Amino acid sequence: MLDRDAVHTLRAGAQRDYTDPAVLAREQEALFDRDWVMVTRAGAAPNPGDYVAAKLGERPIAVVRQKDGTLRAFANFCLHRYVKLLEGSGNARRIVCPYHAWTYDISGQLIGVADREGFCNVDTRDMALEELACDVWEGFVFVSRRLDLAPVSQRLSKLSDYLAHYAVGSYEDRHFVETEIWEGNWKAVVENFIESYHTTYSHKGSIGPTNPTKLAEPGHAHEGFSIHSNSYAPEHLPEVHNAAIDADERRQFHVVSLYPNGVAAIDPNFMWWMAMEPLGPGRTNARWGVSFSPAAMAGMADPEKFVADIVRVLEIATEEDQEMVRRVQEGAAFGSDRRGYLHDWLEIYVDEFRRYVDGMIGRA
Repeated sequence: MLDRDAVHTLRAGAQRDYTDPAVLAREQEALFDRDWVMVTRAGAAPNPGDYVAAKLGERPIAVVRQKDGTLRAFANFCLHRYVKLLEGSGNARRIVCPYHAWTYDISGQLIGVADREGFCNVDTRDMALEELACDVWEGFVFVSRRLDLAPVSQRLSKLSDYLAHYAVGSYEDRHFVETEIWEGNWKAVVENFIESYHTTYSHKGSIGPTNPTKLAEPGHAHEGFSIHSNSYAPEHLPEVHNAAIDADERRQFHVVSLYPNGVAAIDPNFMWWMAMEPLGPGRTNARWGVSFSPAAMAGMADPEKFVADIVRVLEIATEEDQEMVRRVQEGAAFGSDRRGYLHDWLEIYVDEFRRYVDGMIGRA
């Protein structure tokens, strides 16, 4: 990570890093194939048989709630001829291939083969979907192809300390957007979210007036994450019902990067989160949602109106961000060798994220 006590000129990533298919291929192998990848929130699949179909980079996966209440993740293809089994989200008592009706239980075990006598030389008794590592931290669901990684809670233990008063694991997951296509590189979406330099200038119709750039405060970065706050303007301080929140936290809106592909903005009442899925060098699916503090919901005179109002503001903010990411992507398409500059501390999180990516893909 960057030595923040030293003097640096912070530089933006090279334009080709946002447009080159070869760069994305390296990121796919080094990040999405080898690291924990944020997929969704546990509240997206609360009941046995509930599932969320997602991607690890380009690889289709599914996260399924089990009968014992745990979440398990599987490669999302049929063992017969590779058809993608599940799409979107929903509930399935059994997982049935739409092509030839091979059937699996929700634990991934193959339990039915149509016209079984035609496979007399194939022993299907112990066949099951390929299982992946699945871990839940503070309600966030992470998946990895690797089975030897340390738990996410170990990697993010320091972040747990920073967010101890919020108890974001108890936040109620109330709003989900499974598919939202952004015309930009996945890193551009992450970088846009994790810096507060643009807030006043890009978010005039949403969070700019309530959380202006001038009130952003320096934060911290560690091996697996970064966090800083963008405080509320005094006239927009929220009503807070969580007794554990201290005076500083009452005015703060924390901005968190969960490497490699997750982000979250957290305040005492709600949390806005996103998980990025690269669809190509210049195209990303941003799965996102809004979760709410149960303490806030209990204390609000009209909690449903509060939920609707917050969701609408964040929908507008998302539209504003989509436009800026699209324009970043269009500008980077020029292919110049000249690299841009980053603000010494308002955009230091972009630099730290880029250093994480470079380290993982083996680029100095």
